[in-house]
Amino acid sequence: MNERLPGEVVLVRAGPEGAAAESTVMRLVALLPARWTFSQRVTDDRITMLIDTSADTPAAARTEAVRDWLARTLADGSLRGWRAEDP
Repeated sequence: MNERLPGEVVLVRAGPEGAAAESTVMRLVALLPARWTFSQRVTDDRITMLIDTSADTPAAARTEAVRDWLARTLADGSLRGWRAEDP
């Protein structure tokens, strides 16, 4: 099992209803808080994002802030068909 970096998010397409990865990552970026920064790697059925919340979040709370954001974000209907990969 690979250990995740703080702020690392991995999404995988969970079914045929999932939109294309390229448009899905655009939705994810649009839903990020304004001062957070990111990098991403996208393949057909997998999105990996490394999110940096340092502008808004103390170091000790960064991983939890990203997890909370991801849970809220995945509730958005436009991301149906995608799920977070277990760490």
